[in-house]
Amino acid sequence: MKNVLLEEFSPICPIQAFVEEDENGVFFYLWDYPGEEHASIRSCWVRNYRPAPDSIDFDAMQDGQAPMLPRDCCAHPDGADRLDPEQLSIVWLEEGDAAALLYEDEVLCVIPAWAGPSPDGSHYPSYARDCTGESHLCFPLGTPETNAMFARIEAAQHFWTSWDGNPWPDIQQQFMDAITSTLGPVKQYYGIDGGHWPPKALVTIAKGDVTYALTLGVSILRQPKVEQYTEEPEQLRRFELAFACETKWLAQNEQQLLAYISGQTSLPWSYMTFLAQGHTIPCQEISQLNSRFSSMLLAKPEDAPTIPLPLMAGDPVNLLWMIPITAEEQQYAEMNGSEQLTQHSAGDGTDWIFNGVAKFMK
Repeated sequence: MKNVLLEEFSPICPIQAFVEEDENGVFFYLWDYPGEEHASIRSCWVRNYRPAPDSIDFDAMQDGQAPMLPRDCCAHPDGADRLDPEQLSIVWLEEGDAAALLYEDEVLCVIPAWAGPSPDGSHYPSYARDCTGESHLCFPLGTPETNAMFARIEAAQHFWTSWDGNPWPDIQQQFMDAITSTLGPVKQYYGIDGGHWPPKALVTIAKGDVTYALTLGVSILRQPKVEQYTEEPEQLRRFELAFACETKWLAQNEQQLLAYISGQTSLPWSYMTFLAQGHTIPCQEISQLNSRFSSMLLAKPEDAPTIPLPLMAGDPVNLLWMIPITAEEQQYAEMNGSEQLTQHSAGDGTDWIFNGVAKFMK
């Protein structure tokens, strides 16, 4: 009979973690997008309660039974003691899409963001303390000297604990100082976190005939998946959004556009992905101003204002300017890349200011 010892939701991603035991042993699971059609489960063996078999019983797995780790990979081949649920705890990594299971404050196992099946057909492992050899169920966790996940777990613990002291007012002031020193006084300040952690805000600033909208607080969090695409994840994993628009255009649909910008600040964690320079995202709100436009291009234009945003936990913050693009421009970017699209710029230094005119393909 299966028994759930502990369950907990990620603080920022649609993931449910749970620890489940039966008469044979214990597994740790991360259920991505629970209850949805595209839900999936990542798992890691934790320990056997009974003597370890010589091999994995794949037939039992087909029947829905959790397997035991084979004897040649198991630190306790004769079986281990039952876990005390009161001594179990979960540490979510800073991206919110991976977690470690601790027992009496020691790491039992960790399920990284990349664990499980991948689109190319490969299968990547989770790591368990009591695993001594590579298997289909898990790989050895190793030691802090051999596995960087230990440092990631410790850093995450410090990160979550730091919010007990509510550092938001200090962070908020640093961002406000950077923004206002460059663009001028704030016209409107909106809280966009809905009363939920992490705190986020959006400010508007009117300067001449242009209105600016910028977010602050999004960069508190690391984006998921970045480390799977670059060897320097610290350069890409934090961002804020910016939008510049001729005030007369913004006035036609201001509340909807600002709500749209606010909504995109949760996109990486809601969909477990990341936003970076060159990416495009759909935008129905801009099409209501001009039906030619369909999407936003995220860019770092050389001619846009340079705003000295503070480092977040030592990482640079990427200010991504949202440039409306037409359906034709979107299609071109998909086929040839965003960098090629921006080569069609008129070169007047105003690509980043929306004025109702297509910037790259007239």
